[in-house]
Amino acid sequence: MVMEARHVESTALAAPQPWTRVDLDLYEITWDGVVAGYIEVVGHVFVALSGPRYDRAVEVRQALTFSDAVDALRHPAS
Repeated sequence: MVMEARHVESTALAAPQPWTRVDLDLYEITWDGVVAGYIEVVGHVFVALSGPRYDRAVEVRQALTFSDAVDALRHPAS
């Protein structure tokens, strides 16, 4: 068996996650220290809510994967 060593960028390992778990089914998403929105887990669906305040955030997408919901907050529709 041949094992291949691969170079991994050290910045990729040290990059902070853009999300923080706020509650059992709620995550806060931040970009550059600014709150972009929230992701709420409802059953098997991830609901992306755009806005800096949870009580005023607006639903922008429902996704089947967490990463798709995060991308919806990274690239909001115009």
